[in-house]
Amino acid sequence: MHDDDALLQRDAVFSVGKIISVDGRRVRIEVSKLKNGSHLLYKGKVVRNIAVGSYIKIAKGFDELVAVVDGERVEEDRTVSKEYRRASDSLSRALDVSLIGYLEGGVFFRGVREMPLLGNECFILTEEEFEAIHNFVSKQDTPLQIGTLAMEPTQPVNIGTNAIFASHVGIFGNTGSGKSYTLAKLYHELFARFGDKPGFRERSQFVLIDFNGEYVDRLPEVGDNCSTEVITSQENKREYVLTTRREDGAKLPLAKTAIEDVAFWTVLLDATEKTQAPFLARVLSSDYWERRLQYPQDLLEIIGDMVLRATKSSDISIDRQTVLNLLGEIQTCLGSSAPQELTNVIDDFQQNLHYNGTLRKFFWGPWSNRPTDPDTPVWPSLTKDKITSLPIDFTAIQPGIDLIRFKIVLQYYSDIISGFSNREHLSPLIKRMETRVPDIKKLIQATDDDIPAEPLIVVSLRDVNLSMRKVIPMLLCKHLYDRKKELDPGNERHLNLIIDEAHNILSSESTRESDAWRDYRLETFEEIIKEGRKFGVFLTIASQRPHDISPTIISQLHNYFLHRLVNDLDIRAVEKAVAYLDRVSFESLPILPTGVCVLAGVSAQVPIMVKVSKMNDEFTPNSRTMSVTDAWLQPIEAPEDIDDEYLF
Repeated sequence: MHDDDALLQRDAVFSVGKIISVDGRRVRIEVSKLKNGSHLLYKGKVVRNIAVGSYIKIAKGFDELVAVVDGERVEEDRTVSKEYRRASDSLSRALDVSLIGYLEGGVFFRGVREMPLLGNECFILTEEEFEAIHNFVSKQDTPLQIGTLAMEPTQPVNIGTNAIFASHVGIFGNTGSGKSYTLAKLYHELFARFGDKPGFRERSQFVLIDFNGEYVDRLPEVGDNCSTEVITSQENKREYVLTTRREDGAKLPLAKTAIEDVAFWTVLLDATEKTQAPFLARVLSSDYWERRLQYPQDLLEIIGDMVLRATKSSDISIDRQTVLNLLGEIQTCLGSSAPQELTNVIDDFQQNLHYNGTLRKFFWGPWSNRPTDPDTPVWPSLTKDKITSLPIDFTAIQPGIDLIRFKIVLQYYSDIISGFSNREHLSPLIKRMETRVPDIKKLIQATDDDIPAEPLIVVSLRDVNLSMRKVIPMLLCKHLYDRKKELDPGNERHLNLIIDEAHNILSSESTRESDAWRDYRLETFEEIIKEGRKFGVFLTIASQRPHDISPTIISQLHNYFLHRLVNDLDIRAVEKAVAYLDRVSFESLPILPTGVCVLAGVSAQVPIMVKVSKMNDEFTPNSRTMSVTDAWLQPIEAPEDIDDEYLF
């Protein structure tokens, strides 16, 4: 009997009003005039009263429905007598709420199972009911604490490991909103919980594409606050700080089978679908040039014959520069092993080989004397014989990128000189190869080794040029995805691809590339995000411009961490993708403080505002907001051997 009296007393205090209208999920509640204060007292404790953004319980018989308060208004009660009454007595407070779920056995479930009736009584949530709504972790899952409720700092927020890391995750927010910190916090908590487990290390691989070098460990200097072990300790990760500025930088290991794949070269060279891609497929599927490499003299005969036929051709698409480019490309492919004799032959051709466009004929020798005609018997000795007599060691061409480039060059000039291909269609491919192959050789090395033992791989692209910043993530992610499908049909392992500043690679409106390349890039990542779960592949993307990212990709994400977004286009992009987000959460996006985000998705029963808790400084990303005033007060200490006049 005592317990029943306590329940009746609690319900009397927590009761706030009754339902006066029901319109689908939209419900209006008339608030009792005794419950218009901001707080209530119950057993000596202060209880927060209902307000916009809070939750309310609706009692319908034995069912307990839960709704969120979207807004409130004041309405006039026309039934109140005007005699002996103040004007304010005729005013009543009304709440507009939306149904979001129900309580059953002390557990909260999202979704609408029952609709309330007019007159149903409404209550403030008890502490146990409030915790039930914010308990997102199932009994079969492992909780990870990421922070606290922004509006209720005493309420911790735990997320389920399976619910987050076995799903696609989007982290969005403007610069300085805490987006990078949230990404680091998520994976720091994961590695702190599972990093020392053998099964985790053997079965999981996390690959982080870092465009700005924010997740790379740095050695702290005196007075420096750089992170020394970003996300996790060095035992759990391996870093590849790539650069195109020098030759001796770190190189990303990639399987030889990936480098020999036609998709690798199609992506690298931005090959067109109808002409250039089929040409690359034909070159890579043939072993003709590999067999010729086993007999260097025969290969020299073939090259010499190509030069002879080119210089005797009347095709207007073949000129003097065609022959010089062929010899120059061969010299480039040989690299440091190219003999001096080859350089001398190129100089000889440069000085003595001429082309008359009117006559469509080549000539040899200075124009001041009578030049030699291609129809003379000595012409082969001036051209082909000089090539076949070169002491070239073709075995110096390394298997992998160098060998494939050599094959592409020889096949291209063979097709052009023989008239099998249109030069205008294929020459852009060769031009792109001249610049991109040297860059890709600085970044990638062919290997037969297995995947590194460390579960976290960080690939920094901070010092990589613009073209390679788009190519490397594409090549790496596609290779890892295809390899995962091929080698792990039973899904014994899990692959998580993490892309920071994802608008750099997932943009749907880039004007720096061809339409075919952009479509291929987006289709690849859209396939990963649509089909990846079936193969144990999951994607985490972080970006400050969700509007730039393909809408298909954003709409397929399962969990969202939404930091401050001030651009209207970005807010609309999120609104289209996260249809179940309430109006209050959307309106709060432009004014969220740093470190606070809206958590929504399958891992959270209801959208909530989370204040992400702090990590130790050594694990935080290198993305701290710079204090210009502190920097201006500190003079630059120049090295002793450099004069001040040379600082700028």
